[in-house]
Amino acid sequence: MSEMKEKKNEVASVLGSIFGNQQKDTEIRTEDVAKIISEWLNLKHVKAKTRLTKRQVIALTILQSLSDTYNIVTLKRFLMEFRVNKLSEDGKSSEELENILKMRIPDQNAELAKLSRFIE
Repeated sequence: MSEMKEKKNEVASVLGSIFGNQQKDTEIRTEDVAKIISEWLNLKHVKAKTRLTKRQVIALTILQSLSDTYNIVTLKRFLMEFRVNKLSEDGKSSEELENILKMRIPDQNAELAKLSRFIE
């Protein structure tokens, strides 16, 4: 979980360097972009963003049910870690976030390349 906070801080730092010396409307956009990234990295959305095979869906459903019924904290942590790591597979989640950011700030596409290393 602290790894996620570190990534958020690194992204905020890069955003500051990208937009730091520009006009006020850009500052508002910077805040919007920071919110988008922060929300994207939020663990509450992991289940919805994780791409799973049919077999993985069945297995995770059974394991999640067991962990909830018997309050197995270790299994809950494992399931969340699995989902988070699955998001990183092939960088698809990073590509989606990058596309969202490109739509929000099209004039800064070159600068967004700096963000990609933190998103992955």
